[in-house]
Amino acid sequence: MSKPFLMPFAASLFAVAAFSAGAAAFESYRITGVRTGDTLTMRAEPAEGGKPADWQALGSIPANADRVLGTGRSVQVNGQNWAEVSFGGTLGWVNAKFLTAMSDPPDLKSETFQCSGTEPFWGVTLGPEKGEYSDPEQSFALTIERVQPSTARLFPLLYRLKDDKGRSYRATVTQRPGCIDGMSDYEYAFEVLFSGEDNFEQGCCVIRR
Repeated sequence: MSKPFLMPFAASLFAVAAFSAGAAAFESYRITGVRTGDTLTMRAEPAEGGKPADWQALGSIPANADRVLGTGRSVQVNGQNWAEVSFGGTLGWVNAKFLTAMSDPPDLKSETFQCSGTEPFWGVTLGPEKGEYSDPEQSFALTIERVQPSTARLFPLLYRLKDDKGRSYRATVTQRPGCIDGMSDYEYAFEVLFSGEDNFEQGCCVIRR
């Protein structure tokens, strides 16, 4: 099994705008503010210093594109907020000021969440049917017995799980823009609470795109 996916924090200057507004923080987006006929460049992970043009270009998104899929991960660099998105099979980072969230409600039961936390370092992957858990002492596969949305809503999600020894677990994935684990400058749109017979963990998540 792969090592736990580790994640952390950055303040979001764009929190009051469309990108970070409520549930829209992790839905699909449309591109706004890009001139007709032009494109928005998807770049490798941004870093402090230098200019965006210096960061590796991975792909481009047309000015009229919609259904640009966010992972729920963002970071503030040089005073601007950047979001990790997927478009046309390419995963990269774009300046969040060009993203406006679509208005349709999130239906995330079929998505796969990759979550992790610290002290100790642990991780859990939650898919529609299967998952996996790891910490410094163990790793094991999980079977998803049921994914239950909140009553009368499509999100948050409650997962009922079992391992190969028949032990039961529960995980709840909720929206929490600003979820952090204190180890980096990343900010996440999702929080997970994971519990079993002997453990209760809290961590942050992204959607695997």
